[in-house]
Order: sequence, then C-alpha cells, then structure tokens
Amino acid sequence: MDWISKELSRIKDHSPYKRPRKQQDYYKLDSNENIVLDKRFIRAIALKSINDNDFREYPLEHFELLFNKIAKYANLDTKNVGIGSGSDQIMDLLLSTICKEKSAITINPTFSYFIDRCNMYKIPVKLINLSTLDNSLDFESFINESKNKDIIYLASPNNPTGNQFKIEDVINLIEVSKNKLIIIDEAYVEFSDYSLSNLVNKHNNLIIMRTFSKAFGLAGARIGYILAHEEIINIFNQYIQLPYPLSSFSMQLAIEALENIKMTKRSIEIIKQERNTVYNKINQLNNIKIYGSDANFFFFQTFDYFNKIREILFQEKILIKDFGDIGNYKGAMRATIGTKEMNDKLVLALEKATK
Repeated sequence: MDWISKELSRIKDHSPYKRPRKQQDYYKLDSNENIVLDKRFIRAIALKSINDNDFREYPLEHFELLFNKIAKYANLDTKNVGIGSGSDQIMDLLLSTICKEKSAITINPTFSYFIDRCNMYKIPVKLINLSTLDNSLDFESFINESKNKDIIYLASPNNPTGNQFKIEDVINLIEVSKNKLIIIDEAYVEFSDYSLSNLVNKHNNLIIMRTFSKAFGLAGARIGYILAHEEIINIFNQYIQLPYPLSSFSMQLAIEALENIKMTKRSIEIIKQERNTVYNKINQLNNIKIYGSDANFFFFQTFDYFNKIREILFQEKILIKDFGDIGNYKGAMRATIGTKEMNDKLVLALEKATK
C-alpha cells in the first residue's frame, strides 16, 4: 500500500479544478459561454433530440452522421475527425497516452487545465511569459526554448488573454517543429480571424482541438472534437478514445446545431459587435488596462483596484473570472461578452469601481 499512498499524496499536492460558482440572479460572465445565443433554440433542438432517440440503445448511427457534419463544417474529410466528451476529455486522453514521460512548453498565462493535467501525468512544462504590453510572444525565443521539448501547446485565441498571434508566426512555429507534437487549441476560433485546420494533412504532428461549448452554446452537452492527420485520428478513434465517448443525446444536439448553423453565426456577429463597443468603453476608464480580443471575452489588468473591482462587481451581481496576479499581469480579470444589457451593466460597474 505504500506506493498507492505516495501516489495519492502526490496527486493531492496538485491544485484541484474549481468549478465556477453558481449564483442565482447574477449575470454569469465568468465561463465564456455563448449567452447571446437564444435559449429557446437550444431548448428546441434538445427536445428534438429527446423525441428522435431511443435511449435504450447504444448510439451507433450518430457517429457517422456527426463525423460527416463536423468534416463538412471544417472543410476536411471524416478521416481527419475525432470526437470526445468535451475538449478537456480529449486533452486528458492525449496527455495520458501519447504524451506520457514527455516534456512540454506553452505560454503564460494560458488555459490552466493543460498545465494541471501535465502536472498530473508528470509531464514537465516550461512556461514562457507573454508581454504585458500587448500580449505578444517572442516566437524566436519560444522556438529556441522548445528545442528540447516534445509537446507544444498554444491556444488560438489564447485563454485568458483573448488574442491570436500572427498567423505567419504560428505557421513558422509548426514548420520548424517537425519532431514535436503540436496542439493548437481553437476553442474560440469562431470568434477569431483564422483557423489552422487546413494544415492537418500537411503536418502529421499537428492536432487542432475544438469544442461545441463556446460559440455553439452547448457547454452543458460536453461535446469536443479534434482535427488531425489520418494517422493520428485512426489511432485516437480506434485505440485511445472510449467506444462510446458521447451520448446519443449529445451527438444529436451537435448534429442539429451544425444543421442550423445560421443561428450560431448570427449570435457570433452580435458578440463581435458588442466586443468592439465594450472594448472602446472600458479602454476609456482609468486604472484599467484592457487588451484587444479575438475571442468572446476580454482580459484586463486592474492593478491596485483588483479587490475594489471584485467587491463592486459582486455587489452588482456580476460574476467574472478574477485571476489576481498571473504571469507578469497584475490584478488580472476576464469577462465574457454577454448581451448588451449585461455588457452595459459591467461597464457601469467598472466605471464606478475605478473612479
């Protein structure tokens, strides 16, 4: 039992994931969900899924339908598609199988789940800080630091900073990193300027991660997918992934969402418009440094006003993600772009707190 106790103690040393708090009657701007998408639409496709499925049976025909829909959406072949119970589950599988006993490099700050799971599986991670001036990355230095690493992880757009890097810099990174597994997390790609999914057939060491939790408004359904070279996908689907990683209910939801893509696209355009409006308003406030975003959220520093802002936002019943000091950022916060009403209330609360 000694080795079991030691291993359990090692696991307990890691910081456990803390789910965002649920507060009734609060504006929920802390998890980057698509709150703009009409809830009635989601309810309608959920009801259709309930009516169309016999939940006594295993989901069989759903796999082919969903693979076809995702492939068409991503302008790829079904041989390039893998699915999972959220992109988190897919990432966990990749790290616990392909990436065992390897080393990784990523940026700081970035999606903390990747770092946490690397720690869980004893994968050393090198963190390269972003510039607090403009969230930029010194790619020359990053490439040099990655020479002795096996895995490169980049979120595009990055979470929590919200920015995409210059496409030519990312493509160059991929082209010079031939002997490494490159994971590009495109959870927020629908809100951004570019995707790198068209490169997966050219580079057999590239994995693009995607999700239905953000733009498609299906966070509760837990649907994720990856796009990669046929060689990777074949191994992932046949040997690594579970036989039934998604329920028939969830797969039907994803199929319906893709068949009614206009609803999602309409909400994305509204979010982009609000993104510009909110940025311009917050950028005029004192004691806050806000950064431009290519996602559906904003990242900003609050410096010495961190505690005051956090208190006033809670008083105003607004939930956002408050990081505090992270990387080289001071009093960092991240707020989802919601409806106009939510965004206006957020701006007024920040104005009140920074006077």
